[in-house]
Amino acid sequence: MQIGLLTLDKTGCLRLFNSTAEQLLGYRAQDVCGKPCDPIFTGLAELLAGLRAKQHGDKAEMPLKINARHKDGREVRLVATAHIVPETDNPSDGNGEVILVFDDAEELEKQENRLQHLNKLQSLDQFAAGIVHEIRNPLAGISTNAQFMMESIGPKERFHEEIQDILADVQNIEDITRRVLDFAHPSKSYVREEPIEGIVEEVLRFSKMPLRRQGIRLTTNLNRSPAKVRMDVSQIKQVIFNMVRNACEAMPEGGELRIHTSRSGAGHGNGHVRVEVEDTGRGIAEEHLERIFDPFFSLNREGTGLGLAISRKIIENHGGRIEVKSKPGKGTKFGIILPTV
Repeated sequence: MQIGLLTLDKTGCLRLFNSTAEQLLGYRAQDVCGKPCDPIFTGLAELLAGLRAKQHGDKAEMPLKINARHKDGREVRLVATAHIVPETDNPSDGNGEVILVFDDAEELEKQENRLQHLNKLQSLDQFAAGIVHEIRNPLAGISTNAQFMMESIGPKERFHEEIQDILADVQNIEDITRRVLDFAHPSKSYVREEPIEGIVEEVLRFSKMPLRRQGIRLTTNLNRSPAKVRMDVSQIKQVIFNMVRNACEAMPEGGELRIHTSRSGAGHGNGHVRVEVEDTGRGIAEEHLERIFDPFFSLNREGTGLGLAISRKIIENHGGRIEVKSKPGKGTKFGIILPTV
């Protein structure tokens, strides 16, 4: 993990501003070094004055939570540690150089959440596989007996319709257990290098009729210089299908579906592609956003709550991530980020 690092002199002016600090905050070192830190780091000078007051000869250290002003004007929350290096000729005066190491607090929180999510999934995988095994055994017996009864009676006889319902429900349960098993133990991957745009176009070809029936307008903006992604095509196709289906379900009375792909970085293992799927539907309440990727959590009464959980797992297994932004009544935007070859 790259860490921001800067140093301040006795007067609170910046002396060093490393490349990660430049990336996190948008400033160039040559533009800020030699200038006071306060315009960028709100209240930092005051915090450091308190730290200096507590110093008693040895090098002082203090963990901090501070806000910084990005060059574009937004505030960035930082988690930092300040070190005061005593002067060699007068180590007790507390006026030595300050070294500040810091990182983006929001990004750290995301990493912690991802680790918690992965730990939870590991336990759930074992549980889900066991449950599926226990369900499938009696389910096979129910299905066999119902099929035998179906063959023994005519279509106009009593209970014929009820037995049909039983077989339909058995099939529904089998579909759910299969999806649970796919989540717990994904099928073997068949990886090849392909541009993501081809996958998106194929999904949209198959989705045109459902979109038309629901009165949903489709707007696309696909990158004309596509980069290749090392992926299991069928799995990534499943993810994009799921995103498009969710967008359609969020717009039962019509709306607009926007699909956008873009590329960042120079490639050679350092680049990324981004697929955005945005709808103008009902949106997702803030209290539900953190849970939508949890297995079995669904905002759709007929849903199993596994689609997004499986999608997230597939993307993370490909070294990527899924982001989501939503406003109730305005719509939802999902972003799929994958590393390029």
